[in-house]
Amino acid sequence: MTPFSPPAPAHDPIVEAVGRLVNLVFGPDRATRARTAAILLCAIMYGICCSAAYYASEINLMRPFAPKLLWATSMPAYVLFYSLVRFGKTKHLKDPTLMLPQNVFALLAIAFAYTAIAPHDRGVVLVLIALVMVFGMYTHTPKQSVQIGVLAMLLLGLSMGILAHIDPEYYPPKLELLRFELLLGTVPTLIFSAYQISSWRNRLSAQRRDLRIALEQVQQMATHDVLTGLYNRRFMQDKLEDAVKRFDRYGERFTVVLVDLDHFKRVNDQYGHKVGDQALMAFANAAGIVLRETDIIARWGGEEFIFLLPNTNAEKALIALERLRQTLANCTVTDTVPNLRVKFSAGLAVHETVTGLNHTLERADKALYQAKSDGRDRNVTAPPDKP
Repeated sequence: MTPFSPPAPAHDPIVEAVGRLVNLVFGPDRATRARTAAILLCAIMYGICCSAAYYASEINLMRPFAPKLLWATSMPAYVLFYSLVRFGKTKHLKDPTLMLPQNVFALLAIAFAYTAIAPHDRGVVLVLIALVMVFGMYTHTPKQSVQIGVLAMLLLGLSMGILAHIDPEYYPPKLELLRFELLLGTVPTLIFSAYQISSWRNRLSAQRRDLRIALEQVQQMATHDVLTGLYNRRFMQDKLEDAVKRFDRYGERFTVVLVDLDHFKRVNDQYGHKVGDQALMAFANAAGIVLRETDIIARWGGEEFIFLLPNTNAEKALIALERLRQTLANCTVTDTVPNLRVKFSAGLAVHETVTGLNHTLERADKALYQAKSDGRDRNVTAPPDKP
């Protein structure tokens, strides 16, 4: 009997079709979807307002030409906003949702609607200003929130003043003055609230950014050697254990190389610890240049380093070490000692099925000891264990 294995989940064509439709309408990534959703919500609100305007014109609350003009300008504008956001044309902008242009457009539409509504009913349009301000509170900078509020007051104030002067019978100056006073009494409060919320949001964003940077720094300190910038022993230990798991599960071969810089104590004693540190950094930089991106290099301790070479046999590892040796032969460690060159001894061990990680490290360490005993500046490969 074969062991039971659960059947693979069936693909639901309806769910897949819905997913494709969502991606098509809202965009392929989370950020774009959030932005297009905001655009479409605003477009729906404009559609509702335009429908209300048509109804208002039928009952003589709005001049007949106004709904058509609102519809003819609003829908093309939002098709443009949606297209720019949906197809990623605004990703590089500070305002990728185009909320500021949307707010300006909304204020212009509100000012126009105000001029078209009947004298005793046009005050209802002022409520829409609050909606515009609320939409911008969570996307605008504090400065932009103030600019939108001031623009709203200027547009409505100018509309009231100019229209009352041109046609005082249809736009009674006393009513316009009363509405302007109400505008002055409410919009500044909205501006202040929008400014405060925008400021709080900016501070929270700055705090999150600082926290993320701090966490990255802690992660860097926890996994990297301060001097050379290479991974540290703790991180390499985890990577070695992961390599063993992949070997046991998938058979992915790997080679471990222990490297010790030759006569490093003599360099410190003769030239000082600063030159010794420069020698360590020169070796780390050369190793980073020569080895593959998939290879992992760590400072194992003192002047000792360790390489983890995935999918690499002993022959390929020896070729890489010789390239590293040639690179170091042409590398100037420091201008103060121009003739100083970094040399190293290396012990290699290919991980085998019959051995554990500690045994592989012991074999590499014995090979390194053999390389130093044989005169340094050479590589020694640990022989495979007998079954």
